[in-house]
Amino acid sequence: MLTAALLAFTGCSAGQNQPNNEISTIKKDVVKLRGANGLFRMPEASDYESTLDVQAALEIKSTPKKDPVVPNDGSVHATYLASRLLDTSFPDITNERTKQELERVLQIPETDILTRLKALVALKRSGSEAWHNYTPVVGQAQANLPASVTAENLNEYVELIDVLMQADPRTTLSSLKSFDAQPGNDSALSKALIALSNSMYFKNSAEVRSMFPAVQAKLPEIIANQGTGGLNYFRALTAMTSASLSGLDSNDFDSATQKLQNLKGCKEFSSLYRLQTDEASPCSLSLSAALIAVPGAYDLGANK
Repeated sequence: MLTAALLAFTGCSAGQNQPNNEISTIKKDVVKLRGANGLFRMPEASDYESTLDVQAALEIKSTPKKDPVVPNDGSVHATYLASRLLDTSFPDITNERTKQELERVLQIPETDILTRLKALVALKRSGSEAWHNYTPVVGQAQANLPASVTAENLNEYVELIDVLMQADPRTTLSSLKSFDAQPGNDSALSKALIALSNSMYFKNSAEVRSMFPAVQAKLPEIIANQGTGGLNYFRALTAMTSASLSGLDSNDFDSATQKLQNLKGCKEFSSLYRLQTDEASPCSLSLSAALIAVPGAYDLGANK
């Protein structure tokens, strides 16, 4: 969800807007994350349970027992993020093992639909033509979309629709039902920011941009405190583009963009971004993909 949201704020692409020397540096950094199984790992931590992005941990837990996870192996989630970060340059850092492992995951019936969908997107971006064999996964994922989105199923919907729109931009969107959200309630604040950040993924997107007036009024304060807001700081950044009631202007956007440069670089990965201002903190593949990639670069709905 962090990736989905921040893409709306940054609007830049490794494949299109980054200088060639920067792309080369990014590739050198990301290839360091390729695991023994050909898939990529999260740089946040060697222990999936301690990463700030919990999808990788959930993927590990849902892996069938007959297919144990090796610590040095990568995950589909991290590989998907790497493919999204590098876009058309992703084939340069993949190998046959990467493609074989993605196909293997797609062939396991017990694999959850979100993981299979991410594997499909990553397989297509790897340059493999084998992705054509797994396009029914898209229809299966579309069947899992709710008729309407509420506060209770918001997180799951955004996570799924973000990947689905890359697989098939023609996917029918669901509408969001308004819910009460006050800035003093961290859970409600997070959900409101997620909804605003991803307003483009709702059928009633114009209406969503006018929801949560109390949260929108709080945005200037949240984005002014880079080091104290946690994940809600990044969600607030992306909500800026959709918060029609916030009173933010171009100067606020320029200031926020400049502050993001304070988060670039960490040990071993000079081109990636950190979630924390502490320069000793680890880089985040989720955040890096969000700041460098662009959604929908591949239209998997087209039979190319």
